[in-house]
Amino acid sequence: MTGTGQRITLVLAAGLALALLQQQLLLRRLPRLLELEPSSASSGPASLDLRFSRPMLRSSLVSSSRMEPPLAWKWLGDGNPLRLLLLPGQTIPGPLRLLLAGVDRRDLPLGRQQWLWDPRPHLLAVVPVAGGEQLQLQRRDGSWKALTPVWPQLTQVQPLGNGAGVALLSGDGKGSHRLWLLPLQQNNLVREPRRLSDPLAGQLQPLNDEALLFAHLSSNRRGDLLVQSSTTALDPGSTILRTAQGRQWPLPHAASGPMQLLPEGGGVVVPELEGLTLHNLPGQPSRRQLLPGSRELSSFCPVSGRALLVRHWPDYRRSLELVEPGQPPRQLWIGGEAVLASSCDRGGDRVWLVVSNWEQGSQPQLLALDRRGQLLQQRSLTGWEVEPGAPMLFDPTRQQLLLTLRSGSSHAQPVLVNATSLTLLPLGKPVRLALWLAAG
Repeated sequence: MTGTGQRITLVLAAGLALALLQQQLLLRRLPRLLELEPSSASSGPASLDLRFSRPMLRSSLVSSSRMEPPLAWKWLGDGNPLRLLLLPGQTIPGPLRLLLAGVDRRDLPLGRQQWLWDPRPHLLAVVPVAGGEQLQLQRRDGSWKALTPVWPQLTQVQPLGNGAGVALLSGDGKGSHRLWLLPLQQNNLVREPRRLSDPLAGQLQPLNDEALLFAHLSSNRRGDLLVQSSTTALDPGSTILRTAQGRQWPLPHAASGPMQLLPEGGGVVVPELEGLTLHNLPGQPSRRQLLPGSRELSSFCPVSGRALLVRHWPDYRRSLELVEPGQPPRQLWIGGEAVLASSCDRGGDRVWLVVSNWEQGSQPQLLALDRRGQLLQQRSLTGWEVEPGAPMLFDPTRQQLLLTLRSGSSHAQPVLVNATSLTLLPLGKPVRLALWLAAG
């Protein structure tokens, strides 16, 4: 063999040896946690998604990981990625401490690490102040802090479904409106020794260049924002989808009312003269599904594809219906009262609605139903009025409802409602609207 051939052989051998050494080092490299982020749980109060550098032995995570306080939870998935799901039917009293430990399928250990996690949503409120209205947030200690300047009016507030910000429609009190986006930095999941903290507001960003006559806003858990708007009374208006990544898509649908994005993403509910229609969002195959009849969307359930509808009958009665994929709407309640608000848990296992009969003095009633429409609990809201346009929102982490109620001629206030006993806890804060901000 010539000298050149020997050198080539030596180079190849050295390269092979280096490759084998790198392979052995990689095989012996300890597993690492690459991603840990909150996910939108539909069957429990909260969950986390985890991605590792190596497939993990799930049984070792079960036996070695700990949570304080000791809530009931389980692991979902096979190896990588995995989901940590808090089981239904329990409340989260405060921040959680999560100790992660276990081994991968090679029996190599994951470095032990502790995380602090607070999946409870924050309370947002449109607050009347000197000079107009302002968006404020309740801190974990119960105090309030301002997130925005004061405007004469705050006519629309839409928290992004992923908790990364709030879309706002301000008004000058003379019929002219501006659209804004307030980014929020949340710190609800941190690795110790870092500490949890309240959301930090970023720089307020204008979303439109010209004044608007009106706008309707909707968001989903991905953080997408849908904006229906018009600049003048003669303007037919436009609908724009602003994705969480910053892209903008025009939507061509002709709606007879406010559109709503599906919470899980991928679709939009459009009210039309024929009934409610479901369309895919841009980037997906075209789809149009029609549910005929005089119906309006009342609220979504956490489980994908479930929602509550209010149906209007020719004899002026209303009914509340639960709609599920592949099934006709199921009637849960019917009566002559107006349905002021509704909410549901999981796939409609529990449903709450507020009804009011104007002919009988407009005394609201809060009803709790099961998924068959059986009455579980009922409470009179005598002395209270539901603030017009304010939703009823369910917090699965604390098993409570949020209502914006007014007593007499005083300002409205946020009222927390125990989801089981329906007992009320007024917070005593003057507001015009109260909403949950998802823990990002």
